[in-house]
Amino acid sequence: MSDWRSEFQTAFPNLDCKRDFPLQQLTYFKIGGPAELLVLIKTLTELQKVVAYLKQHKLKFVILGGASNVVVADEGIQGVVLQLQNQTFEVKANTVLVGAGLKTSLLVKQTVAAGLTGLEVFLGVPGTVGGAVLNNAHYLSKLIAEYIVRVQVVTLSGETFWLSKAEADFGYDYSRFQTSGEIIWQVEFQLPLGEIDKSKEQIRMATEYRAKTQPLGLASSGCIFQNVPNTAQLRELLPQFAEKDLVPGGFLIDQAGLKGLRVGDLEVSQKHAAFIVNHGQGTAEQLRQLIDQVKAAVKTKFGVELHEEVFYLR
Repeated sequence: MSDWRSEFQTAFPNLDCKRDFPLQQLTYFKIGGPAELLVLIKTLTELQKVVAYLKQHKLKFVILGGASNVVVADEGIQGVVLQLQNQTFEVKANTVLVGAGLKTSLLVKQTVAAGLTGLEVFLGVPGTVGGAVLNNAHYLSKLIAEYIVRVQVVTLSGETFWLSKAEADFGYDYSRFQTSGEIIWQVEFQLPLGEIDKSKEQIRMATEYRAKTQPLGLASSGCIFQNVPNTAQLRELLPQFAEKDLVPGGFLIDQAGLKGLRVGDLEVSQKHAAFIVNHGQGTAEQLRQLIDQVKAAVKTKFGVELHEEVFYLR
């Protein structure tokens, strides 16, 4: 059997490639086995050529952003893991062009420094811009797609083009990119002009709120469960949400008495029930077991299905 990794590295001698890289070093959950080959992508041309090569040679690959919203299998990921490193940040008036590899927190800080407003509440969103756009990141009722103008993508054939916000088909925790196979490379935002002092105060308030309500400092992917579409049964059981379209998943988990539920080193956070935290040696298999227990308990008590926000990679 041919050594496909050697052949790949011969074809792309200037790329930064790492064999059998332990992905738990990258994931926010600190969970996951090795990548057969981790490849760091810095330019659009690199991405186009690599994707075309992988398709031609029928090699499996996955895209990894900031690794904040993923669960990597304990046995790792077969094939190639591409991590996008493009961190473009260009401002023209109130339009900002941003690379998918830029950390979301840096996007917020740099737009505020440029005198632009709107993204302050996303300061605490983990991961990169590409992942935030892929999932249409939200904080309370605000969606990041509100400020997106268009998205540049690369197809599985290595072609590139721009898609408008409407074409991206954004929804709650959703965009077309989750199923289309298109790889997000750059994003163009349009932001209102703001006042730096007011923006800094918004950041301070959002940061303070997160510190009070979320298990910061522990290994976690953030909220692991989506909010739940309201139902007649939920409106009857929870009249305080009668006028709401969504019921917080964390509230249902809390009301089911699941805070502190634990499998191995993985625990439903006692600070915010929508979070699962890793106290050290948790595994992907233990995480699945804990998630299944939480979903079953909520289904029994409230008659609704919880759905994860995370993606499983193997």
